[in-house]
Amino acid sequence: MKVLITGATGLVGGKITEVLHADGHEVHYLTTRKEAIENKANYKGFLWDVKAMTIDSKCIDGVDTIIHLAGESVFQRWTDEAKERIMSSRIDSTQLLLNLLEDNEHQVKHAITASAIGIYPDQKEGPAMQENEVPPMADNFLADVCVAWESIGMQFQGLGVKHSIVRIGIVLASKGGALEQMAKPVKMYAGAGFGDGRMWQSWIAVDDLAQIFVHIASHKLTGVYNGVAPNPVRNRAMMEKIGNVVNKPVFLPNVPKFMMKLIMGEMSTIILASQHVSSNKIQEAGYSFDFTKLEAALEEYLD
Repeated sequence: MKVLITGATGLVGGKITEVLHADGHEVHYLTTRKEAIENKANYKGFLWDVKAMTIDSKCIDGVDTIIHLAGESVFQRWTDEAKERIMSSRIDSTQLLLNLLEDNEHQVKHAITASAIGIYPDQKEGPAMQENEVPPMADNFLADVCVAWESIGMQFQGLGVKHSIVRIGIVLASKGGALEQMAKPVKMYAGAGFGDGRMWQSWIAVDDLAQIFVHIASHKLTGVYNGVAPNPVRNRAMMEKIGNVVNKPVFLPNVPKFMMKLIMGEMSTIILASQHVSSNKIQEAGYSFDFTKLEAALEEYLD
């Protein structure tokens, strides 16, 4: 395959690039910085500017698959301006890719776009959520972003391109991602759960997540897939397991919900959400997880 990746230098995109290269595939990537452009046999960079809606059309030369991850981080205070940037970075970047395919001859057969399990409503009891294309939805800004991003992504089908969506869970990695932030207070003997501590945390190891994207691309799978591991855990239990791995007790009482809202504002809905999400569909499509249990992932990624 020759794959065009947006967000290729980020946590997930970088790992996807590693997996693709290990399997002998070529990668094109988009960047906003000239100094970030490389021109190797299997790794070539191209400029784009989402605000100006410009893109180097050579980025799709020979490309058969697009993996679209780019979007401004949701982990910031949700001011009106931040909300606009978060939403437009996803919608406008996807529209730019659609315009690129519509306006140029290409060989692209498959587009895979990212989303998040934040689309699902809070659920502390009951069976894990399955991948309905129009699922029950949370009533918050993050869910609105997911719905809008998925909706515009589906327009690839109108161009005769197969389309897939990966709804990403809590990504565990040694550097970057949620785990690094969750482990910091634990290492300083300040670890605690949040709210009532019973929120479901549907997590995934970054290595598994990258391989899921490549598995979907390699097998030309279409539709929606949850990017989560098979065994989610409750929030307090996750914090205590982190403590066990780093040999620091988690003994403090949970941080109250009102305190989280006071500190983080509306963005606290990400931390306080409870998403119990199923991995069955991607497993039934042939993917076998390297990390099925939280303890093994924590031991892999924590010092």
